[in-house]
Amino acid sequence: MYLARQYQKDCSIKYFIRHSYQGKSDTWLSKSLFNLGHDPEEYIVYVGDRAFYIDPAVEEAISSQGVVYNYDELEEIFMPFLDPEIRRVVEQFGKRGGKRHHRYSKEELAAMQKDIHPFDRRRLCFLKFCHTKIEDLSNQPFSFFNILLNKSRDEIEHVFENMEFMLSPREKRMYLYAIFDIPRRFAPRLTRFLPDVQDQDLIDKYLLEEICKLDQDSTFLNQGAVPWDARGVHPYLRKYLIQYFDVLYKWPITDGSAGHSTAGHKVWPPPAKSSDEKYFKAMGISANEFSRIGKKEFILLFRRKAQELHPDKGGDHEAFIALQHAYQILICRKT
Repeated sequence: MYLARQYQKDCSIKYFIRHSYQGKSDTWLSKSLFNLGHDPEEYIVYVGDRAFYIDPAVEEAISSQGVVYNYDELEEIFMPFLDPEIRRVVEQFGKRGGKRHHRYSKEELAAMQKDIHPFDRRRLCFLKFCHTKIEDLSNQPFSFFNILLNKSRDEIEHVFENMEFMLSPREKRMYLYAIFDIPRRFAPRLTRFLPDVQDQDLIDKYLLEEICKLDQDSTFLNQGAVPWDARGVHPYLRKYLIQYFDVLYKWPITDGSAGHSTAGHKVWPPPAKSSDEKYFKAMGISANEFSRIGKKEFILLFRRKAQELHPDKGGDHEAFIALQHAYQILICRKT
């Protein structure tokens, strides 16, 4: 069983208890077991200051549908809505006596994971390693992929939604670039793993193409996906369009070095700083040269330097890292 969220037209959220089950042809489907409404805490009954139980009406409704479950599963669903102090005690208690997990061989993992969708693999790889260079990693049989096994598409999407929530704006930008396999479109360019140096119009084009392709992919959506009116992109993918165009690319995203006015509002581009000198040095230019060249020239300069310093071409690894960092800071001065 798992907690599902359904976003309403008035921007509110309704919560449901759902579960995944195996249907015909061994496909995994999902169905709702109980409507928790807007406030699941209404179904938590507190006993004293440290104890609680779940309203028996919830258990009765689930059991009446023939679903066999462990009470711990039910408690886990309500955990985010518990009183914070009680949750702290419960979580601390749950840490005692860790579970032992079976160790599978690479061959066993590969056989178990053969049906995991490439898009899911890329998403989980980025969330695990937080890096855009995942094209080889996503094809490996890692044990952490097992979190996606025996789940419907709907449950898998809720797993990812909970994990994606922890990403910062800059990480989210890199995440979208990686999971839609955009680096492959810029191969064999050595800088293909750096979204900031690519043609933005091309990134937009490729991302839209990949989303449309996924939206028509029966192996992705037709196994336990919650139905929708089919008048547009499925909500599982629509959220990424919203994040990409309405949030992440509204203005440049930096590492926190953005300038601010005295009123506290962001100022773009951020003003130059004396500390920028080390970034100019890493790029191999002076402050005057930087002020004279345009944004496109600066990007071309970075690409040339990246080709020279890339470790795969015999360059220095530390210098290459410093070059990337310098570019990320200075490109904001050209916006």
